[in-house]
This record gives sequence, structure tokens and C-alpha cells, in this order.
Amino acid sequence: MNHHEAAELLGAYALDALEGDEQEQVERHVRDCRACLTELAEHREMAALLTPGWSAAPPGVWDRIASSLEEEPPPLGLAPVSRSEGRSGQVVPLRSARGFGLRAAAAVAAAAAVVIGLMGVKIVDDGRRLDRIAAGVHSEELQRTVNAALVDPGADQVTLRSEDGAWFADAVLLDDGTGYLVKHNLPPLSGDRTYQLWALAGTSKISVGTLGAAPTLSAFHADGPVWALAITEEPAGGVVSSQNAPVVLGRTSV
Repeated sequence: MNHHEAAELLGAYALDALEGDEQEQVERHVRDCRACLTELAEHREMAALLTPGWSAAPPGVWDRIASSLEEEPPPLGLAPVSRSEGRSGQVVPLRSARGFGLRAAAAVAAAAAVVIGLMGVKIVDDGRRLDRIAAGVHSEELQRTVNAALVDPGADQVTLRSEDGAWFADAVLLDDGTGYLVKHNLPPLSGDRTYQLWALAGTSKISVGTLGAAPTLSAFHADGPVWALAITEEPAGGVVSSQNAPVVLGRTSV
């Protein structure tokens, strides 16, 4: 599923209206797409504003909605336009109840658009709160993915340790090269320093990402037959190559 296809399904995904492969593909896409993650948070906040709370839909409601979308729409019947003449002979349209209903419906639609517009402004203006919501969604999704990886029988669970055994970091590596830093006891660094994660494949030491001064649950990707993982301490922003000794190092099962 590409970005455009996933983005079109975010509204339905936010309402838990997707099933099977579609739901799984959107979940995978959202984990790696910051734009869709933020939009998903907006959808969920909007739904929370418009509903008193989440509850299960009545039995069969989704089936009825789906079947109604496939039905042939009824023919559109327009009443003939009637008109009368005023005292001066000017043609005046008759104000029928039907006409009033249409105007009232238009007014209600316009009012709804204003309300939704105001809500949209509120959501856009509250960017910092949305960032926190998006981060929370991302954190929850990432934790679920890590939990699944940890029980995957084909996953390689790697423990990285310092030479003296004081420091450690646990990681899990899947067959497709997807990996996760799960936990560690590394001491926090100053703001101008960062931990950097490396994959050792053959004679190459490949950077797979910076972890920040205080690493948290993180995802990474390592290509090739990785025989070890290592974490070094580097200047903030990371380096292309490193001559520093690893803070922690651990061999994979390769």
C-alpha cells in the first residue's frame, strides 16, 4: 500500500472500520510516516470532539452502510416551478413549504461547515498538543509491534554488553532486517552527545541510526547478514564512521 492509498483510509482506520489486510497495511504505513501519523491523530481528536465516547456500533450497521452504497439511487423528482404575479404584474415565486425546507437545509449545512471549520482551526492551532497525541499513538503502536517481535519464534534477541558487564542493551532483530532497541541501562549523556547504533555485516560497520542522549524504545533497519550490533558514544547528530570503542556490543545468531 503506497502513501496515497493509506492516506485515503486514515479516516476509516481512526474509526476502527477497517479489517484484515487493509488494517494491517495502514498500521505498518503509519508507523513509518510522520505525516499520516499526525493526520491520524487529528482524525481521532475530531471523532472525540463529535462523540460523547467510544462504543461498539449496533449489530449490522456497517453491513447496512455498505449495502446502501451499492443501491441504485432513487430518481430525482423536481416539483414544477409555480409563480404568481404581484400587484404591479411582477412575477413572484411562490414560497412553498418545500422551498423553505431546502433553504433551511442549506442553512443547517452552512452552520455545520462553520462549526467544523472552527474545530479545524482549533486542531491546527493546537499543534503542540497534536504532536504529543501523535507521539502517544506512535509509542503505543511501536510497543505493540515490539511485543509481537519479542514472541516471534524467528526473531533474534540480542543482548549488547560493555566489557565490564556494567552496561547492557537488549535488541530484537527480525529476518527482514527490521530491528528494535527494547531496553537498556545506558547512562544519559549531555545534550551535545548521542548514542549511535551500528550493524556489523562482514567487515563493514554500518550506522543504523542515532539514539539520542537518553535512548528510548526505537526501531531500526539493518541490511545484510548482521553478525553483531554495537552502540558507540558520538557527537550530537552522529557520525558517518567511528573509531570509538563500543559502549556495548552483542553478537547475533548469524
